[in-house]
Amino acid sequence: MANKPVLIVGGIFVLLALASFGLAWNTGAQGIEDIENVEIEDYIEGPRTSFTYTFTDDDGQGSGGWYIMMDGEYGDADENGQTDACEDVTFTITDSSGNDVMGEAGHIICATTNEWKNEWADPIEDDGRIVFGYACATIDSTDEVPYTCSIGEKYTIESDTPLYVFDKDSHDLQYVDGILGILGSGLLSTAGTCCCGFGFILVLVGALTGGKPTPMTGYMPQQGMMPQQGMMMPQQGMMPSQGQQMGQMPVQQQPQYTVGADIDSSSVADTPVSVWDSD
Repeated sequence: MANKPVLIVGGIFVLLALASFGLAWNTGAQGIEDIENVEIEDYIEGPRTSFTYTFTDDDGQGSGGWYIMMDGEYGDADENGQTDACEDVTFTITDSSGNDVMGEAGHIICATTNEWKNEWADPIEDDGRIVFGYACATIDSTDEVPYTCSIGEKYTIESDTPLYVFDKDSHDLQYVDGILGILGSGLLSTAGTCCCGFGFILVLVGALTGGKPTPMTGYMPQQGMMPQQGMMMPQQGMMPSQGQQMGQMPVQQQPQYTVGADIDSSSVADTPVSVWDSD
């Protein structure tokens, strides 16, 4: 007979494991779908000469900000350390009060040097557009190139040249959501594997343990008991004596014997015989 409590607990762990596997598959599939659905072009606006955005930083870890782009190709034919296409292009950044915050909230970095190679940050290679400036990219803020933007503030980017703006922060958040979904799927799968293994161990233990209880020493079942040789059967009709407590076994009465009760008197000599009367 199996150990039912252990079997039940093991079954619960197995069911939890199956539920974890199902949830992990769903979460992982959703994460992969989120990543596959991320289209960079959906986060690029333009060409226009004016853009207005509200700065946000929900996680407090900094913002990817906005990348300022224009039509052109990367190259430095005159070898002056700047991309030729953006040498004469400028843009301005103002806050909601009309204050010029260029140098605080944004910077023009029209360079091809290894210190800041804009081509490395280009979201789409060889698309006929180049990156040459950044706004509110606080996550990349350094002492040399600082970005100071206030949460909830509206910033307007303007230029005489048609520009494109890549919303780097929104793109990264969407991409990160997909990655987190895949990581969550992995964690759920790991938890499900642990639950499944532990559950099967409990099921196995429950199936192999249990069985009929071992009789206690000195205990003899009452039903169907046959009297052993030498045991005296209680006399029929024997009833518990007065005052005997219920549930106690009746005490077997010892038979009474009378000396000489079974001797035939006719076979007994009337005159005593003495050992000295042998002749």
